Amino acid sequence: MIENLRCFAIATSLILVMSACGSDDPAPTSADTSSGANSDTSVAPPVAESNACSEDEPCAEGALCVDTVCVPTIATAPDATITEPPENKPTDQAPDLSCLGGVYEAGEGPATANLYGVVSRFGGGLKTFDIEVDVFIASEWDPSACEDEPESAWEDCYRSYGASIGTGLSFPVGDVEVPELCDSHSDCPLGYECMNEDLDDLCDEQFGLYVIEDLPTNTELVLRARATKFESKWHDTYVFGVVLHADQVDEDGRVHYDATMVSQAQWLLTPNTVGLDDIPDTRGVIGGRVRDCRVLGERAGWPIAEVSLALKYPAKDLVYFNNLEDDTVPLDNRDTTNIIGRFAALDVAPGWNVLAGVAQLEGETAPVGSTNVYVVPNALSIVSFPGRLPHWKQGWPDEL
Repeated sequence: MIENLRCFAIATSLILVMSACGSDDPAPTSADTSSGANSDTSVAPPVAESNACSEDEPCAEGALCVDTVCVPTIATAPDATITEPPENKPTDQAPDLSCLGGVYEAGEGPATANLYGVVSRFGGGLKTFDIEVDVFIASEWDPSACEDEPESAWEDCYRSYGASIGTGLSFPVGDVEVPELCDSHSDCPLGYECMNEDLDDLCDEQFGLYVIEDLPTNTELVLRARATKFESKWHDTYVFGVVLHADQVDEDGRVHYDATMVSQAQWLLTPNTVGLDDIPDTRGVIGGRVRDCRVLGERAGWPIAEVSLALKYPAKDLVYFNNLEDDTVPLDNRDTTNIIGRFAALDVAPGWNVLAGVAQLEGETAPVGSTNVYVVPNALSIVSFPGRLPHWKQGWPDEL
């Protein structure tokens, strides 16, 4: 059915892991920050080999051990609160952390669903057309064997690894009815964003749409997005902890979840903004948001402000961003998440890693969970934790 809709759209021009984290995860391939074409001439301090902790090896003063990771505590930070999307309105509500430890309520609904969404874009760049989106079962996706290959073979190994259970290619929305003016992205059709043009706010096409049929619900997935054209303008992106909740399937058998791409320009801009050199092709980036747990039948996970983060195998730098959704800038003077919960770990060794966080809750330092994440060289790994389901801004166009 969805394929027919896609064909009709093109013909008529009517037409976006949490898992329990143990201490047995393997170390990344290398913590050598001098690999690749760029030597370390930035102002960042040397990267530690490991930031691990255990009962026998506790953290130093000023850090809390969370799921084997020493996370800096910020005693002077205000209590963590959640932010209501999509307008990003700060609230005084404490985050829901009932899913810590990987305990998720699975809603009832169909066993399969059709996944749809846009291929969103982190940073400026080309419209996200002709982007291939692949879906993998998370429990069956472990590309660690690629680490044993020569560095020259890494790209091909990672790109060919895994048995995809569904694939979609992004396509233009085409001509759809748009309002004369807009106040926010939610006023625009799917694939369009509200952009300022000549002093007016207008809906402008920015993203391609994709559809993948018959995917399992209530199952943790990994989404990979990669360019099939203009490849030098993009970096591959992996989204972890994706779950199509059965109770979120609409009457047409669909679930909305946007894939993401990162442009080459943004790939260079983010580390350079905080004083780092370009990221070597042999290392990667982790990005995403800290979100609280979804409240079954009420809301998805909302971003959490004032969370401090750390990796078990550290990045050269871990940065937090400003509070602007569409003009996001890393800030080297922040040590906790802002209201949109966004962060990035820059220049990370490839392999499995653990990301963990702490915050002040009712004046006391407390963990906000952790997640396992695999770092693919020269690629962006996206995580959302402890909550796994992000909000979405727009729906499928009525014309389709």
